[in-house]
Amino acid sequence: MEQFTSEWQAWHDDRLAALATPFGFLSVTGLHWLQQGENSWEGSPGSFDLDGDTIRFRIGTGRSAGPTRAALEAEGAQDAVGAPEASTDGSGGGGDSQANGAPSTTLGTDRCGTPWIRLATDAALAWLVADHIAYEAINRDGRIGIRVRDSKSALLSNFVDIPAFPLKQSAVVPGVFVPYQEPRIRRIATALPGLEMDQQTLGTLTFEFGGATHTLTATGSLQTGLTVDFHDRTNGDTTPMWRTLSVGLPDPDGVVTLDFNRTVVYPFAFMPWATCPAPVRENILSVAVRAGEQSPTRTISEAGVSHPVGIVAMSGGFPLPEVLEWLEDSGTELFRHRVRRSTNVPGPMAASAFIVFGMKDTEGHADEDSIAAVREFADDALAVGTPIIGIGTSGAEVVFGAARDLVGSTGQPPSFESTAMPVVVSADVAEDRMLRGCVTMCPEADMGIIDIEALAAEIGDDTDTRRRVWTDLIDRFTRLVVTRA
Repeated sequence: MEQFTSEWQAWHDDRLAALATPFGFLSVTGLHWLQQGENSWEGSPGSFDLDGDTIRFRIGTGRSAGPTRAALEAEGAQDAVGAPEASTDGSGGGGDSQANGAPSTTLGTDRCGTPWIRLATDAALAWLVADHIAYEAINRDGRIGIRVRDSKSALLSNFVDIPAFPLKQSAVVPGVFVPYQEPRIRRIATALPGLEMDQQTLGTLTFEFGGATHTLTATGSLQTGLTVDFHDRTNGDTTPMWRTLSVGLPDPDGVVTLDFNRTVVYPFAFMPWATCPAPVRENILSVAVRAGEQSPTRTISEAGVSHPVGIVAMSGGFPLPEVLEWLEDSGTELFRHRVRRSTNVPGPMAASAFIVFGMKDTEGHADEDSIAAVREFADDALAVGTPIIGIGTSGAEVVFGAARDLVGSTGQPPSFESTAMPVVVSADVAEDRMLRGCVTMCPEADMGIIDIEALAAEIGDDTDTRRRVWTDLIDRFTRLVVTRA
């Protein structure tokens, strides 16, 4: 199991490193479909003019831009095989072809010094770079656009990890690939509403998982490896609407290994500008595949990067879920993590803030090893300055204890047993101007303690009063999370 875990971790590290490159998919901040003629937008370095299926770039006044490394390499390879030059009207030189007759991507510069590119169908190339932004030319089913990749994007800057299900060997199963006599072209949907594309399918993969036999249609390549895109019963809950798995090449008998621990999410799970292929309609698994990557906690949209609040639950069965509903009503984006034996606690920067909650002596409370993992997580969160709140007897105790360790306190810690619902908050929350009046600071841990029930009793002990006190705290906490981020 140790080797199994280390091999998966090495694969996972490579996956994160590939995503976190300066102009990787986490840097995407926009997609502009081009109309015939001139095209520009706020912040663009010039005009992207579409003439037929060829894009010409005209630099803006006072701006500078140049080809990317990928564009230089593509042009060099093109020159090496004697691709045609661009015509003087920028039409791209009449459209050279690949050996199979399909039009290829060509690019170059015309006599006036204007760069141009002509894309093959469903091709993409990071074409131009200006300052810290790259401009990728794409062709999707004949629609031509420019995708913007910003190496300083907020999503890339805040990216740490992708949550994943606990690793398990039972998620590794053999399968049998049966190829079609000839590849079949299927018309499929994509992650971008209204956009469809042709997908080449190669055959079927049959395997057993979750006590049942399943068959999926495979895509990919018979030279580099098979791929299966699929829906399952975790979609829309802990995972996005579909995921994908690379299964490698079959052996001479058609046998492959499906390691669902290495199932990954497509870029559309992070942003709305991805054109990822959807599964063919029959690729629906009737079971929940609780393996591989889950929905990312950090995402980006036209409104900017998300500011999620992570909920780390050490127990259930007490009134806090009502408070979480109030928190969601405030507009806060929550992701929940129920701590159980052998589960991974999220990274301390996976969210803009965290709430750790738990009540001792409740059914299903975390075991000692899980509590120790949460304690280590709280240590890390406080060390990197992520706002954190501990709620309930065990939630408050774990967070407060981590804070005491951070400042090296040796004094007697307070007891949280006498308070119905103790709340401790890190200093950045406690020092918020609107919260100071209801927070008691504990210098030995640089933490604040809030007695929600005592505050409610001062006004009148009823549900409406409790809710008002909670929602006041939630409102200030939410504002702090967003403005801090």
